[in-house]
Amino acid sequence: MSDLWKYTQDLLYTDIQGPLFTYLLPFCLGAWREDLRGTSSEYGGFVEHFYPVLANRQVFDRFLTPAQSMAVSDFMCGSILEEIDDQRGLTYRGSGARPYRWITALTTHGVLLPDVDLLWNAWWSVDTVGRAVAVVQYVSCLMYREDENPVFAPWTPDRGGGPPHLWEFGGHLYTSRWLEPNVVFLKRALNVSAAADVLKQAVERLANLPESDVGETVQADVPLCEDVLTSRCAALPRVLETVQEPGKVREW
Repeated sequence: MSDLWKYTQDLLYTDIQGPLFTYLLPFCLGAWREDLRGTSSEYGGFVEHFYPVLANRQVFDRFLTPAQSMAVSDFMCGSILEEIDDQRGLTYRGSGARPYRWITALTTHGVLLPDVDLLWNAWWSVDTVGRAVAVVQYVSCLMYREDENPVFAPWTPDRGGGPPHLWEFGGHLYTSRWLEPNVVFLKRALNVSAAADVLKQAVERLANLPESDVGETVQADVPLCEDVLTSRCAALPRVLETVQEPGKVREW
């Protein structure tokens, strides 16, 4: 792990050697995936610095061919979908809950590569139980105020937690924003009607499963939360297209 961390420092602060970068990139992506999937806890510090490397547009434009860039995107999207597919449960308390990992990875992907639409559409297809669970997790964060979410218990000083912030990027991306194609897509795709429709599909997929009761509760609350949902569906793309300033507290 220390060797990969040191290499990210070289990538961030020295001239990039193209052949070495293309050789080591698969190892870096493998470590990123292990952190995302929770199969290793030793790569968190590496990932924080790896994200800014990928956010540097010259990495893709100068050092990778279009085919290599597509392979990177396919790998990252596939890994995020694998984590989504493994989602189970709709009651979380305290920090470190599994949904935070995939939500952060999804949000950060919008900074790195201009194809969030492919990832989003595959997830909102609700083709698996995990994707249905993830839909309820995500839409609940759009619907409810922080201390009212039935999926994520409120934040506490001793345990942390609370609903994930859907605009927070992973790593040290303090001067980053979503790429324009991703912002355009989200403005078109995210609205009350689309969220209500995919939530309905998700709840149907979860019928007779342990997650069904909470899913049905969230769906039943859509009319009660419509004003908040409308406001947040409009606000999220605007927040994501704005540079994230360190230390700034965002409010819906």
